[in-house]
Amino acid sequence: MTTLVKLVTPEEQAVRFFKEVKNELGINSTQKIVTVVRCVLAQLRRSLTHDQASQLIRKMPDIFQLLLISGWRYDEKESSVKHLDELADNVYKQTLLREKRVFSTEIEALNTVLLVLTKLDKFFGLLGCNVLRYTITEEIKQAAAMEDAA
Repeated sequence: MTTLVKLVTPEEQAVRFFKEVKNELGINSTQKIVTVVRCVLAQLRRSLTHDQASQLIRKMPDIFQLLLISGWRYDEKESSVKHLDELADNVYKQTLLREKRVFSTEIEALNTVLLVLTKLDKFFGLLGCNVLRYTITEEIKQAAAMEDAA
């Protein structure tokens, strides 16, 4: 008996990613979920060197490449983020400056950053890109393990 295996395209994975994030955050607006993911990705990109960011961009599906590079200025300085809470704090502060109140609290921003990054790893192997700081990688692994245990 022959079993057919349907391969999932990167675009289909992206749709699944957005659906899962949207459902878990309880956000009804597709525009808001894209804004949230873009904010997280932009701050993640800022925490990487130009070479690391370029490496990450090349490994991501098209929609995520666009979200990663939107608003990227070549002269942008790398931030010295060493932990997820710093990354989340930067996301929260940037959205206060640029976006229409994306997060109501810093805790909400941290939970969202954790969710987006664990889902990026689940769907696209974010941690396998080997571009994130060791501490952030470990924090994402711990968050994923806690999610699996729940």
